[in-house]
Amino acid sequence: MGHGPLLRSGFLDEWAARLRHTSSRPVVGVLLRGSHARSAATVYSDIDIDVLVDGPPYASRPAYLADTEDRLAHLSVAVRDVVSWLARIEEPADWAFGLPVSTPVRLLWASPRWRSRVDLAVVCHPAGEPRLEELVATLGKVASATAAEDAIGARLAASDLARACPSVLRLANPPLAVASRRAALGAALDLPVAPPSYRDDMLTCLGLRPVTTAGVHAAAGRLVAGTITLVRPYADQFEPVAGADLAAAVADGRLDRYVAQLAPPTWPLRARSSDPDRAGWDRATPASPRTEQSGTVPVPEVTEGGIPTTPAAPTAPGPARPSALDPEIAARLRRTPDGLVAAVVRQHDSGEVLMLAWMDDEALHRTLTTGRATYWSRSRQEHWVKGATSGHHQYVRSVALDCDGDALLVSVDQVGPACHTGTRNCFSIELPVSGGDALPREHE
Repeated sequence: MGHGPLLRSGFLDEWAARLRHTSSRPVVGVLLRGSHARSAATVYSDIDIDVLVDGPPYASRPAYLADTEDRLAHLSVAVRDVVSWLARIEEPADWAFGLPVSTPVRLLWASPRWRSRVDLAVVCHPAGEPRLEELVATLGKVASATAAEDAIGARLAASDLARACPSVLRLANPPLAVASRRAALGAALDLPVAPPSYRDDMLTCLGLRPVTTAGVHAAAGRLVAGTITLVRPYADQFEPVAGADLAAAVADGRLDRYVAQLAPPTWPLRARSSDPDRAGWDRATPASPRTEQSGTVPVPEVTEGGIPTTPAAPTAPGPARPSALDPEIAARLRRTPDGLVAAVVRQHDSGEVLMLAWMDDEALHRTLTTGRATYWSRSRQEHWVKGATSGHHQYVRSVALDCDGDALLVSVDQVGPACHTGTRNCFSIELPVSGGDALPREHE
């Protein structure tokens, strides 16, 4: 098995065998993760290995220094019971700024019983919940610490604010997935739909640009005020996480007024643009997306009354969002105006029809390449993996495209009920059919 040029042949197989034989618990799988799995390692990179064990909940993190030709290598080993490990990869990654994660892994060894569950080419973590309440609360902490002349407290709160901001802005941006912590930071900084001076303000709040405490306060304020403006069309999506009142406050402008209260009290409403620390927090000017990005992403429209409208769906039946889908497959799809195709899902062995969902190009790509049924939520405007929160996974056996290219037949191995109501399938409501007597006699 190819492990890249930095490790001698057989090194990882030897360590997989050693970890299996020295474990105090029965090992069911050994996987390579991190930069070596992504083929992005340097001579300085750690070797990250997950060891999955059978039995009750368990976790430990032994480390080793091993000889690899002419230098020592640091092996960082995470031992975890396999059930917890499988559950953990269904949760958002805490380092990903709220963005979804799709990162390669390599199976080094697995027991026959567990191989089908742990032999994954890619581990996909879902996006985190939009952390709107945290975003607003941390701005208040920045303002309080600044007023108390607590420079360290202001910067700590601003760092938390910056880490929460992309999880909220994600609702207004095209879907994307990241593979590493560095890639997550890059994607978080480069979101195409973002407030003015967004990248600089993010770097300031993360402590990566040297500015005064007042400058940190101003940057945090611009981030929050601009973000609220851009996500207003998606206000209803905050209700399950932040509650009905805060979701309504996004839509009716109360949250804007509250954020304005957290502006530096001694500054004028329109700060002078020549002062980089103070410029840009203009309470009278709504934020808009950055103009240096190409204009390919729809942004909210604002009516004369100041209430943003829902973004219009793409008018052309082409891909609505960027995707790594094979171009030959993409060319055969006939999409709805919002870039979707219907996906009819059935149990692979019995043929039972389970549910109907929607896929865009990227959802189809992820379904084909990960073996996990992935769909596009029209209400939440994001990708979702079946079973990510319910545990009712769909392991994909085959996908077929119909003759017109506008529907997919997805054959799966369904775990538990397919319907969110708890029934085996989503077609449990029988409707009355009349005219049965008109059937030919041979069909009776």
